[in-house]
Amino acid sequence: MSKKVLLLLLLIAVAAGCGAWYWWSVNGVKELRFPGIVEIQEVRLGSKIGGRVFAAPAKDKEGSEVYPGQELVIFEAPELEAQRDQLKARLDAAVAELDRANNGPRAEEKKAAQSAADAARARYDRMVEGWREEEKRQAASELETAQAELKQTADDFVRVSELYRQKSVARAEYDAALAARDRAQGKLNSAKAKVDMVKAGNRKEDVAEAKAEWERAAAKAEELYNGTREEDKALARAKVAEAKAKLQEVEVQLQEAVVRVPKNLGKAIVEVVAVRPGDIVPPNQPVVRVLKAEDLWIKVFVPETQLGLIPLNTEAQVRVKIDAFPGKWFKGRVKQKATISEFTPRNVQSVDERRFQMFALKIQVEDPGNHFNAGMAAEVRIPLE
Repeated sequence: MSKKVLLLLLLIAVAAGCGAWYWWSVNGVKELRFPGIVEIQEVRLGSKIGGRVFAAPAKDKEGSEVYPGQELVIFEAPELEAQRDQLKARLDAAVAELDRANNGPRAEEKKAAQSAADAARARYDRMVEGWREEEKRQAASELETAQAELKQTADDFVRVSELYRQKSVARAEYDAALAARDRAQGKLNSAKAKVDMVKAGNRKEDVAEAKAEWERAAAKAEELYNGTREEDKALARAKVAEAKAKLQEVEVQLQEAVVRVPKNLGKAIVEVVAVRPGDIVPPNQPVVRVLKAEDLWIKVFVPETQLGLIPLNTEAQVRVKIDAFPGKWFKGRVKQKATISEFTPRNVQSVDERRFQMFALKIQVEDPGNHFNAGMAAEVRIPLE
């Protein structure tokens, strides 16, 4: 037999062996078994503001279950509390300004403004009309009286002067007559000036001033009757919105002063509380580590040659290899396949070496009895039928 024939027969035997091995690996195995490790989702909780720790209620709950909304760590926040009170007062003031803008001036304010405008109009009309006829007649009458009084005092002074030259009267009588004449002359001058004033009327400057006062009072009254401008209302609304936003910002920061179990975390187990009352913690620093009890899985590694045999959401049986539960089985489900291999040789040069290329699988486990702990060794069995 030639060497070529022997080589051909050898190749046929090898191919037949590989085919038999592949058929057995696919059809001969009814169940795949993989070792794995129990893992659980860890969540690190902290505060975005930090500060001095006031209390740490979670310290007494390490290893215990906690539920959404439960307080874990409380920080002191006196500055934020004072700022909140200030912003509340500003918000109240802004709301009051908005109410006043929406309601407009009161009826009493409108009435007072209208009365002031009417009074200013009356003063202006009086300035335009000038002196009344009665006042003019009174001024003329006072002028006539002053003239008569001056004539009488002048005659008396002439008579007393003649007697004084004849030394028939004393010096005192002469001085009294002179003073009476001068007073009468002053009264006459005053009466003449008043008559001239009432004839000429009010000055143009006084009329213009009265008109300006009237127009200003009328504009003020019209402004009150028209109510608050829309621009002022919009400004008041904007101030209220700004005050609300600032207050909400501080209230959100105050909520960060208490580290709670998040609402969407579900049931959790406190693992480690890293702070004590009095500690100073910077912002965004984790202070509590909790385990998400409902997010439990087994991580296993599957060779590339068997990865296609395991579809997602495949039901699997998981057994925890601990003495406390030696024969208890738990239900699981394949929830995730890794898209990148974990263990690969430097280069894959043959078909047989492909089985050394591993991909991670994530097997979600139902554990209503809290049997699993992170780090436990587990065995995963996946039926192929």
